[in-house]
Amino acid sequence: MKILDCTLRDGGYYTKWDFDSKFVEAYIKYINKMPVEYIEIGYRSPEKGEYMGEYFYLPLSTIKNIKSNTSKKLSIMLNLKDCKIEHIENLLLDLVDVVTLIRIAIDPKNIEYGILLAKKIKILGFEVAFNIMYISKIKDNDHFFSYLTKIESIIDYLYLVDSYGSIYPNKLKKLIRKINKLTPINLGFHGHNNIELAFINSLEAINNGCVIIDSTILGMGRGAGNLKTELLLVHLKNYSNLAVDLNILGNLVELFIKLSVSYQWGTNLAYMVSGSYSLPQKEVMEALGINRYSLSGIVNQVKSDYELILPRFIFNIKNKNVDCLIVGGGDSVEKHFLFIQEYLNANKEIIIIHSSSRHVKLFENLNNIQFLSIAGDELLKINTAMSINSYILQPRPRKINNPLQNKDRFYELESIDFIDHYFDSPLTISFQVALDINADQIYLVGFDGYKELKTKKELYLMQENQKILDSFQRHRKVITLTDSKYKNILRQSIYGKIYHGH
Repeated sequence: MKILDCTLRDGGYYTKWDFDSKFVEAYIKYINKMPVEYIEIGYRSPEKGEYMGEYFYLPLSTIKNIKSNTSKKLSIMLNLKDCKIEHIENLLLDLVDVVTLIRIAIDPKNIEYGILLAKKIKILGFEVAFNIMYISKIKDNDHFFSYLTKIESIIDYLYLVDSYGSIYPNKLKKLIRKINKLTPINLGFHGHNNIELAFINSLEAINNGCVIIDSTILGMGRGAGNLKTELLLVHLKNYSNLAVDLNILGNLVELFIKLSVSYQWGTNLAYMVSGSYSLPQKEVMEALGINRYSLSGIVNQVKSDYELILPRFIFNIKNKNVDCLIVGGGDSVEKHFLFIQEYLNANKEIIIIHSSSRHVKLFENLNNIQFLSIAGDELLKINTAMSINSYILQPRPRKINNPLQNKDRFYELESIDFIDHYFDSPLTISFQVALDINADQIYLVGFDGYKELKTKKELYLMQENQKILDSFQRHRKVITLTDSKYKNILRQSIYGKIYHGH
């Protein structure tokens, strides 16, 4: 059984594939003294439209420098979805005699194209491995299993990748045995640790004949991380008398402690949920990161195929020159509310569109028509208020669909016309409502922005709102009546509105 340590490649998801040269030098020095067969040092990739670091593109000088300091076999990864056959020579020709193993990350449904790439790579003289993703959902994929006998002579290893960190040992065992009945190909295993099964699954894979296992130092890897190299080595030292110098292993682990503190990889409740329900962890974390979806909302939707169908939002107004005020969730609404209220009482024809439920109660005694834009799984938490004339959702399909006891006053937009993404943002919904009611002038209050971006969520929401504002203003101009950190919007004052009248 061989071990492939892929810390630099999988750990790069946290560092954007930038690692300090002295750090890599120390890593190589220690890993050289471990019973590890392969070191996977990163990706080779066609150029992408965002910043990725040194170990994502792997300049030849970087690889040669590592090769000059180790006798281990080097491996790199290609991502099938980013590579075409015509890319292969440009990506790999300079690595002949430097890199031993080329691994290809493959969605099972794309195995045919993977075979074409593998043949091209094999001709260049490399060992080739397929990293087959999403194995927890592969059981009934007859398309995949029908191709197994066709790859025996093409690839050296067929890796089973538990992408969601969700497969259980008994199911992994059945999958391995099913494959072994179809082909004698060398199997490998790459476990993710969403529900803390990477170690036991790796042992199950070994016990059922897998000849190569992936691991990373301290489990450093995408999302919940991977099997810990040090855990596997200590286990094998104890149970198989594998020669492992624990002092050097301790130095290797110590090297990664600072990174672990900085990036805090490892499982958490969100990763456990994504693993248990075989959900893409990237999507779960992005949804949770902006606080628009709760774990229970995501899980309930996965377990249900219910689709909430609502009447289309149509609103006809007699006054063709009506204005609207879109209310955000910023503190400035409460700070200036007495004067916002004074302005609205003097201008009862202004329609209020709440882009957040935070301040709805403040407005409950006003006589203006009021709408509330509902995004994400706020639908699960909403308490209807008599002051709201209509609750408005994005068009279908929606990520969250909850049965309503009373659909009265709930509507969905027919379409969103001014932007092609961020459909589940309450600001997007609010702007579309303003368009649908043909508002003459569109004012904002409570879109403060953040003085300091303290969290990833704040950064995401600030960027999202700015992009929505920019897209909308290609169609219509908006004016903020309270102070705002957002750029490229016209600015007036709620106090000026009161002083000068409407």
